[in-house]
Amino acid sequence: MKVNNIVVLFLMFLTFSLGINAQGNGRPGKRLSQERFVAELEKFIASEADLTPQECNKLFPIMREMYGKQRLYFDKLKQLHQKCPKNESDCRNAVKQRDKIDLDMKKLQQTYHNKMLDAISPCKVMMVLNAEDKFHRAKLKDWSRKGNKN
Repeated sequence: MKVNNIVVLFLMFLTFSLGINAQGNGRPGKRLSQERFVAELEKFIASEADLTPQECNKLFPIMREMYGKQRLYFDKLKQLHQKCPKNESDCRNAVKQRDKIDLDMKKLQQTYHNKMLDAISPCKVMMVLNAEDKFHRAKLKDWSRKGNKN
């Protein structure tokens, strides 16, 4: 169940980040750049998980590669969401496609988590995953607060 919550949280995070990045919140110069976001994420993870520079050098390229491949799945989900099925058959197919994308994404995560486990200690990997979740929750909370001030 916790894994499902993490996946949902991560999907929500990426949805929000895409929207914020595209809109720029109406403030010139305040757009969230992907590079800045990843830099903040990596800095937070390194601090929270108490990673050494050597561990960071091993881990972050793996994570960036995983994020790049996950982006393809998120793009597929976005396309699927934009199509509005009109009948039972199309809805059934859309649900099955969504489930397949979710499963494929979990397989991708598992593959990259195994690479992380080979790169650094399993305890550190667990700390990294927890830190990543904490970072995403904090960002979503910040963005929702900023959105409510309008």
